[in-house]
Amino acid sequence: MAPSRQLSIRARLTLFFVLAIAVVLAFTGVALVNLVHRSLVTSASNQVQAAMTQTQERFATGPMPGSSAVVLPMQGDVVVQVTNLAGTRVWAASSAVANAPVLAHPKADFSSTNGLTVDLVNDQATSSILGELSFGQVQTITTPRGAGLVFGFVYGGPIDHSVTVLLASVAVSFPLLLLMSGGLIWLGLGLALAPVESIRRRVDAIAGEDLSERVPVTGGDDEIARLARTVNEMLDRLESSSRFQQEFVSNVSHELRSPLTTLLATVDRAASDQENANWSEVTETILREGRRLDVLIDDLFWLARNDEHQVDSARMDVDVDDLLFEESHRIRSISDLTVDTTAVQPTRVEGDSAMLKRMIRNVVDNAARYAKHELRFESRYEGENAVVTVIDDGLGLDVSQSGRLFERFVRADPARSRTSGGTGLGLAIVSEIVARHGGNAQFVGVGEGTKIELRIRRDGHGGEENRGTGAG
Repeated sequence: MAPSRQLSIRARLTLFFVLAIAVVLAFTGVALVNLVHRSLVTSASNQVQAAMTQTQERFATGPMPGSSAVVLPMQGDVVVQVTNLAGTRVWAASSAVANAPVLAHPKADFSSTNGLTVDLVNDQATSSILGELSFGQVQTITTPRGAGLVFGFVYGGPIDHSVTVLLASVAVSFPLLLLMSGGLIWLGLGLALAPVESIRRRVDAIAGEDLSERVPVTGGDDEIARLARTVNEMLDRLESSSRFQQEFVSNVSHELRSPLTTLLATVDRAASDQENANWSEVTETILREGRRLDVLIDDLFWLARNDEHQVDSARMDVDVDDLLFEESHRIRSISDLTVDTTAVQPTRVEGDSAMLKRMIRNVVDNAARYAKHELRFESRYEGENAVVTVIDDGLGLDVSQSGRLFERFVRADPARSRTSGGTGLGLAIVSEIVARHGGNAQFVGVGEGTKIELRIRRDGHGGEENRGTGAG
């Protein structure tokens, strides 16, 4: 089943903003209609009250002629009707309702200001007029004919008409406004995301075999510029990683080819002349080159697992001085070198025993390859660090360039290292292990020979953040 196609970020953002604007417009429309309606109602109520007051003042100061109903002039959209207290006769009425019968009676309502409210008379005689009346009010009035009632109404439904017109305007204008907003948002997002799309196309066009190309960076420090710089930094890392991988594969191939070529050549010569072959020499060659392959593969496997953060690490107290004494016994048993351990002091650190043992052995084996007659081991505390030193009496090296020796497949003397069994990975492993234990490794200048110094935190902490910076 094919995965459903998701809307683009531009479409999703546009839809989100349009929906947000629609919600805002809906609330705005409701609030606007409600506000206008309340304003119209208040205005109408004030107009009705003013018309009723004006009518009361008119009859209070002047006579009411004859016995027929007095026709009053219209006051805007307001009509009034004056009746007797019994509500049986019309004494006066606005011209719009001059011929109408009694339209309403008073009804008690304690929530109103005067305790009265309007009760419309809904019958056949008034039905045609009642549809035009709204917002009725009633109060007592004094006339030359005696006490009566004055009713005031809004006539002709101007409020409903105004609200209807407003609703129609909102219904037409708000969708148009929403459509215009959606279009502007779509265009704005397109302009805003255009550099991102340009970066995407550029990255997509960069071929895997040519990682030297970069994304153009615009000026400024906005999000797009930072994205472009981040992409370029990522391409830098990818290029470095690709170059490192190619060099690594090339170096591994070269390192494996030498012992394999020796093994194959030795076996071919022996197989071609089995009667005259020196089988003891063949056996020795196979064992030597086989051990070189075993060491190389083991070192490569350890570094690969370390790069993938899969090397298990156990924390315990480790006596580094005991490891140095073990190495001194081993070197004496397999070589004619003299090992001086008089400067080895009791030195205990917290760390991984197997890693620290491998670290010491790699350093000692490296020194033993170049030593002429003697090795010298030292260990001591310096503040929070434990310091381990291994010195040989060989030819020495340029300390200013020695940092490279902690890189993979780098040797001080490539030809001599291969013949002596070195793989160019031992010190790289030392650098990783010492960094895991919060320290560093470096070569130190001496008058004669070579001196390598390892500094490890006594508590073994601080290693993970220092990985990859072990060479000092």
